[in-house]
Amino acid sequence: MSEQTTEMAKAALRQANPLRRGMAWWVVGLEGLIVLGIGLYILTQPQAGGRVVLLLALYLLLISIERTLNGFRDRIPPAILAERMVRAGVGLTVGLIIALDAWQGFMTPPAPTVILSLGWLLLGVVGLWEWVSARGELGLGLGALLFPLLSTLVGLLMLVSRIALGGVLLQTLGIVAAVAGVALLGYAFWLNRQSSTTADELAPN
Repeated sequence: MSEQTTEMAKAALRQANPLRRGMAWWVVGLEGLIVLGIGLYILTQPQAGGRVVLLLALYLLLISIERTLNGFRDRIPPAILAERMVRAGVGLTVGLIIALDAWQGFMTPPAPTVILSLGWLLLGVVGLWEWVSARGELGLGLGALLFPLLSTLVGLLMLVSRIALGGVLLQTLGIVAAVAGVALLGYAFWLNRQSSTTADELAPN
């Protein structure tokens, strides 16, 4: 494939996938595996409320680091760069606070749960604003609402619990995480198929 054809393929992929520009399908798949793993862990460990808070915080920290790096590498569309950086900043702050608390234990329950729930809730609200403000320019569909809506739902569920994650509420979080993981894996599969299809169509005969 010539250099010109390669650039055409990259441009076509960016147009087909504006929300995830610069992110490989396998990265999305890895996120899906992690989320699915958290969901299955929650469902099989109904008494692991404290560890679930830490797991959700570490995942938040992981994706925030990835999005921060993408922002510095100009891999995020300018139309949503500000909102994406706000979300990354919130995730980094909340994730680090919870991780440091797990190490040093400077907070008492339910403070870690409340902080994490507010972080997820804020991520969801900013994500919804991101979709509203940029959906026309980037052609974002309803699929782009998946993460903001799930973030808002997780934040609200955890905020309602406040004292401790347990019982039906914890199981609900597990189901939400498992469904989100499967959705991300499906999205990664779709991205892989789109990448292969576009490359084949643009390849010289």
